[in-house]
Amino acid sequence: MAAALSSRIALSAVPLPCVRRAVATSGSAGAEVVKRGAPVVVFSAKKDKRKEERKAKNREKQRDERGETAAEAVKSPSGPSPFESAAAIMQSLTICGSYKDKTGEKLLEGKLMVQEAAEALWNAPFVCASHDAADVFNYGNKAALSLWGLSWEEFIGLPSTKSAQAEDGIQSERRELLDKAAATGIVRDYSGVRQTSAGRRFEMHGATVWTITDSEGAKTGQAVRFDAFTWLDADGDEDVDSVEQEMVVTVRGEIVRRPVASASAPESTEAPSLSAEVSSSADVDAASAAVEEQAAEVRRLKQEEGLSNADKEVQIAVEELLQRKYTLAALKK
Repeated sequence: MAAALSSRIALSAVPLPCVRRAVATSGSAGAEVVKRGAPVVVFSAKKDKRKEERKAKNREKQRDERGETAAEAVKSPSGPSPFESAAAIMQSLTICGSYKDKTGEKLLEGKLMVQEAAEALWNAPFVCASHDAADVFNYGNKAALSLWGLSWEEFIGLPSTKSAQAEDGIQSERRELLDKAAATGIVRDYSGVRQTSAGRRFEMHGATVWTITDSEGAKTGQAVRFDAFTWLDADGDEDVDSVEQEMVVTVRGEIVRRPVASASAPESTEAPSLSAEVSSSADVDAASAAVEEQAAEVRRLKQEEGLSNADKEVQIAVEELLQRKYTLAALKK
């Protein structure tokens, strides 16, 4: 009896949040009783915190090695990707269906199942975003989040007015565009100035803006898609501080500088020689080394210079890294 009383006193002295007890339910009242011999485990909150911090640092390191920004990772710290949520899947289908209704064309190629369509729109080779009837963003694909420099959680729920500068002229022009799309259903080949979350300005090219309606024809939102844009300087002119600032969206939603067209060499009717194959292999090795070199530069800017993804130097370095990855992928085809 004394031993049992002593055991109960010792157990009650341990803070309840730190104790895991195996319990059994007995009696009609459902009272909890401690099983005889059940282990009592005391957890260290500090140990768990250090473990989570190490995981976060490992994720950041892996993202830097891939040359990704936080928005390019566009993935929750744990759990499914944003496009896998029920709300994102439904909005993806709404966007695709409304585009077909307004244009008579498919937004995505091929025959796709529901989940496949959501993933295809997420990784599409174009920027795609939508807002609801109150002009609040309710969808942005991978390219859109990368361009605006925001995570899914930061983008969803953001007023779409924030996608452009607060200047009266720009906001009024944007409002005029949306009103025209609401009246006509669709506006094609639109060019307009917007800005990223870091305040960097860009001009989208060849954009399509369309209105999303319900079964009764009432407006429920609007969407946009475009696959090319140009970075601008503070005065709204093309950014001359960096070369080749016209950007395009490529496979899997990656944004890269538009490749410079080179004079095409006359086609040869001769079969490729062994030396040509060796040269091709050497080109792949050189391109791989160039990717690793630029990834190291991105890490240096962040770790040694203390810069973040919002700094222009990092943005330019990441753009160069993506361009090198694009070149490498092309050589491997």
